[in-house]
Amino acid sequence: MSRPSSPPGAVRRAFHRAATRGCSRLALGLALTLSLGSGVARADGRDDLKAAYDKAKGQFNNFELEEAQKTLETAIKAAKDENAKDPNLAPLMVLRAGVIWNNTQEEGPTVDAFKEAVTIDYNVKIPVEIRSDELQGMLDKAREGLSAPDEAILYEPPTPTCGEDITFSLLANGLVEGGTVALYWRTAGSEGDPNSVEVDMFGNAGAATIPADEHGDKDIEYFFYLFDGSQKDIGHKGTQDKPIKLELGCVKDEPKPEPKVEPKKVEAKWKLPRFWINLGVGTGFGLAHGEAEQSYQQFDPSSYGLREVACALARWKAGPSDPSPDLADVVGYYSSDPAVQQAVVAAYDQDTCAAHHAVTAGFALAPLHIKPEFGVRVHPKIVLSVFGRLQLVTATSVYRDDPTKTLDASYSEDVRCGADTMTVPGQPPNVNCEGVKKNPGFTAAAGVKVRYFFRNDEKRFRPFIGGFLGGGFARLRVPMGFANDRNGNSIPDDKEQGAAVNAATASCVPIWPYNGGTCDINAPSFDDNVATAIATKADSSQRVDSVRLGPLMVGATGGFNFMIHKNFSLYGELDVGVWFWDAASLLFDVTVGPAITF
Repeated sequence: MSRPSSPPGAVRRAFHRAATRGCSRLALGLALTLSLGSGVARADGRDDLKAAYDKAKGQFNNFELEEAQKTLETAIKAAKDENAKDPNLAPLMVLRAGVIWNNTQEEGPTVDAFKEAVTIDYNVKIPVEIRSDELQGMLDKAREGLSAPDEAILYEPPTPTCGEDITFSLLANGLVEGGTVALYWRTAGSEGDPNSVEVDMFGNAGAATIPADEHGDKDIEYFFYLFDGSQKDIGHKGTQDKPIKLELGCVKDEPKPEPKVEPKKVEAKWKLPRFWINLGVGTGFGLAHGEAEQSYQQFDPSSYGLREVACALARWKAGPSDPSPDLADVVGYYSSDPAVQQAVVAAYDQDTCAAHHAVTAGFALAPLHIKPEFGVRVHPKIVLSVFGRLQLVTATSVYRDDPTKTLDASYSEDVRCGADTMTVPGQPPNVNCEGVKKNPGFTAAAGVKVRYFFRNDEKRFRPFIGGFLGGGFARLRVPMGFANDRNGNSIPDDKEQGAAVNAATASCVPIWPYNGGTCDINAPSFDDNVATAIATKADSSQRVDSVRLGPLMVGATGGFNFMIHKNFSLYGELDVGVWFWDAASLLFDVTVGPAITF
């Protein structure tokens, strides 16, 4: 059988019929048989068989295996009394084979049940609800010794009755995924595009009807076309130029030409939905620079002086707040000498004390976020939405003294790490600097987004581009390159020492809280030993702080949407945003997730 040239425009708009179950796509196939003889699908009794199939499938899903088998046996027996070779029986027989296997785990009876099905419909498929490699293997075994149909389309015309509908019965075998079967007809002798009739499929069997009030008892011309998912014809019987003729013998007068009728249009199966609810999850990375969010500027013992003492005291007193110049109630924790106290207060520099540690510019992670989103289609290919960005994990690791304690308790237990109460005479001080972990604040942002979708409505996979703007905050995880400050004196624990020679004054300055620290390495004081013990036992892991981005953002997005069902799809996208206020930073967000559509 030679293939036709490309069919006319009206023929190419065939009815779509693709079966999508869950996240799987069934590959159906095609060879078409129309006949009223034995072994051909009939419309009579189809509804009863389909109802029995649906009932048995529901019983199977509820683990009522014996009831499901009884329902199938009863329906099959009744239908076989009418026509033992009716291909509408094949789906019930295959489902019965699956029930037998799940109920008994016996291969012999299962293969026998499959053999009964394939003798009626060689290419019958196992329904997705029971499909497994074991059952597929038994179905293949049942086909052994049988031959697949050779022709793409087999046909015998129906026997019409005047004044009644004309019903065509079909058997489908080999229809590719996303393909369709279409019946086209017109009254004999008329010109113009033909009418199209949708084929109702059950398994590989189908039926199509031309109503009596449409054919008007006139002789008709018709033909069949088979299309794959890209609307390419893969088989036909008859053509628009050489149709098959069916004489009803009811109207004796010469037929009058019918007016040109535009064939019915079939709505695309994967039309872009109207409403979207996206539930995305992902990760990000961006450019971090500026200042660490929680870590004050750390001090180096080699340049330590009274200004650093004043800052350490002010930060300790302020706890989580910004430091203030009021040191009256804490300067005594450094020295009881009024002159030294006055010198410390005079050395206070609020800008220096409030400064956070600088961050070297570079890429950093924003480990985990979720992005809920609601959108509406405002154009055939444009979706406008509002979204949120909730950063669930920043993964920082910043420790300091406990700011909830009283100053006396904090000084004894945290700042000096309990060294004054855990000392054995003649032994090095026993220190325990635990500190408390500081976590960043709640991280959230929101905005509006617009997407433009490419490709037409027949495609499941549709890429898109777009843009967004909004406000809020995001955080980047930044390794600081130095240890934590668990005792809160603004010096990393592994660099603690009791005193340092100030380069500007050439004098030995005790480092707070080691007020008795000396610069004599040959005769270290108790406080020198406390500092040494803290440095020796310091946690070797580096501090991990965060850089906060925001509060404004603007950027571009790109990605894809894959329609699994008209109410469900999967999407993935890359958002490239510029976050700015004091300084601009880039943030790249990769997000994937499901989309509920309606």
